[in-house]
Formats: sequence, C-alpha cells, structure tokens
Amino acid sequence: MFTGIVQERGEILSKTQTGSGADLQIKCEQLLPDLRSGDSVSIDGVCLTVTEKDEQSFTVTVSPETLRLTNIGDRRSGDPVNLEPAATIAGVLGGHLVQGHVDQTGEVLSFTSEGNSRIFRFTAPPDILHHCVLKGSITVNGVSLTISGLDSEGFEVAIIPHTHEVTNFKELQKGDRVNLEADVLSKYVESHVKRILGMWTIVAFLSSTLLLGDPLVLGPNSVLVYSNLTRNAESQFVLRLARFRPDIVLEWESESEQGTLHLYQQAIQDGQQFSFTGLFKFGVDVESEDELAMWLSEQLYRRLIEEVETRMSASSSSLDLRLVGEGDYTITLNRKAVQSPVIYAKDSRRGSWVFHRDPNNPLLVEYVSAHFRQSLRAVSTVATNKLRWIKKLPPVR
Repeated sequence: MFTGIVQERGEILSKTQTGSGADLQIKCEQLLPDLRSGDSVSIDGVCLTVTEKDEQSFTVTVSPETLRLTNIGDRRSGDPVNLEPAATIAGVLGGHLVQGHVDQTGEVLSFTSEGNSRIFRFTAPPDILHHCVLKGSITVNGVSLTISGLDSEGFEVAIIPHTHEVTNFKELQKGDRVNLEADVLSKYVESHVKRILGMWTIVAFLSSTLLLGDPLVLGPNSVLVYSNLTRNAESQFVLRLARFRPDIVLEWESESEQGTLHLYQQAIQDGQQFSFTGLFKFGVDVESEDELAMWLSEQLYRRLIEEVETRMSASSSSLDLRLVGEGDYTITLNRKAVQSPVIYAKDSRRGSWVFHRDPNNPLLVEYVSAHFRQSLRAVSTVATNKLRWIKKLPPVR
C-alpha cells in the first residue's frame, strides 16, 4: 500500500526485455539506502518488487500484463519515473490510500499555467470516470491528486510547484500516456453494496440517500427543465450540461430557439452580472467571461450568505439582493419528488429569488416578478442522458 506522495524522481538506467516480461534498472539516491530485496516500490504508480540492488540502483521485474496495461511498456532508458516506497503503519498518510494497481491509462490533453500552479487535463476511460468526483482523489503516475474539474471525457488537476519539481510531471507532453488508479475506497464501496443489496436495491438506496441529503448533485449529461410563465402563456426551457465545473458548458432549448453557452471559470468565481435572456441567443455559440445565467457566482453567493445582502447587475441594471430565509423546495429528480435545500432572497425591484443552498452549485431554482415566473420543474442526472448538438467540448476556460 502507498500514499501517492512521491519521494523521489528516479531514472531508468536500462530496460531489458526477457521472455517473461522485462527487467528495469532504476537509478535513485534517497530511497536506495532503505530498500531491500523483496520490498515493494511504486514506479509511476505501479507496485513492483525489488529483485536486485547495487550501490546506485535497484532492479525490478515487470510482467507482460503490466507492460501492456501501463505506461511502463512505453518507458525507455533515460526516462524519469516517480518513486515511492511502501507505506508503513507508523507513517503519515499524506495523500490517500493507493494500491499501486493501475486500473487503466489516460493521456495528457493539455496543460496551462494558472498563478503559481499548472493545470493538467487528462483524458480517462469511462471505468475511471465512474469513480471520479469533484474534489475527490485520483492517482496519476503514482501521484495523489485532487480532481478540480470533471466532465464526460476526462478530468483536471492542479499541480503545485513542489509536485511539479519532484515528479516527472515537468517532462509530460501533450499525448503522453499516464497511469491512472481510481480511489480504492470508491471501488470497495461500490463492490460491497452491489454484492449485498443487488442492482435493484442499490438504485433504491442511492435514491433514498439523495432524499436525506443534497439532491442536486449535477455533472456532465445532467438535464434541467424550467417552466417559464407569463400572463399569457407557459413554456418550457431545457438545459443539458456538457461540463459542470471548473467552467460550465451547456446546450439550451426552448420551444422555438436553441443554442450553446460557455460560462468561463472567471465568471463562475467572480462574476457580478446575472442574465435571464442576454446569454441565450438563437442559433449561435455564446461565451461569457463575467456574466452568468442560471447560477450565481461564488462571490455573489458568499456575500449573500455571509453579509445577508449583495449588489449585482441583472438585465443591464444594478440590483440589491437581500437574503430573507432558507428552507426546502420540491422538485422532480429522476422522476421522484424530492426536497431540495434552498435560500430565499428579495431584490430591490420586488422580485423574489430562490437559489439552491450549495456554494458549489448556487443554481437558480425560482424567480418571480410582477409579470414573469421561472421555476425549476425537473432534473435528470441519469448517465445515459445525451447532448444533441455539442459533439466536441471546448477547452476549459
């Protein structure tokens, strides 16, 4: 067992193919004095056994299956690898529980600088993404990391300067293959619940869990249906999420119009504007760096909760928003009525607002003015929901 805290970046001195796999000779300094023949060591997230040791290196034997299923098969002499010795009972669990059993591989999709960190984006197979949650743990090339962005194609992580310096992340290039291990706790929970309760029972269990907690956990492929009511007519407005955090990409559809919308990270975090219609334009792709629709920004939500009131721009005019209470709101989630936790607010133009009570998802649940009412009627988070128009996701912005 490991923790995903890489202690040293080693170097492959030689890779010798054998009839039963391959032998890797790896040069290192910090780990070498404490390694013994028979010890387990994580090499780019792969648990291998030390077979030999000399004054500057150690050797491990790699099976044909490991060569096929991990990026060890791609490695050559001179390549840097991430090294971690097996965890001890007395040691500090600085990362998360890592088995060193690589599930599958992904690829580097992109990497960009943000402040003092680097944001890496990786593709991942569905079996890996199935166990991924926002702010949850994942192991990439043996490094314990926190998921900062997630969609149906892959995930995103932020690499701090120390991690970038002591691991082989600094050598990664677009298209490089990386070893992925999903959080073992997620796999154990799913396995035991499936075995004990059965597939039909687990659906009921998860549904009842949602009823007791926060029912609106949105992700890629979630569908939201709103009802728009005026004095003369009632219509529906549908949103389909292609990506939800760190930015939001969605397609929308009313009875007569349709389009796509990309809300940037900057808008989600610090946006001071809210729009009912300005960002929804017929037949075009719309992007926004500072204006939001359907969600409050993190900053506006925080002010409303902590300071009871805030000012924002709505429909091109300033608006004072004041918190007046909190409670529950009934919506239909996956065809079942649930109570969603919400906050209630009033604005300076006598409008009433209801937002989902969650700093990570301050979704507009209802807005009522003298002549207009928009309310969330139904949400579907079923994995089989499909987008209609977005065939390829834009880069995270």
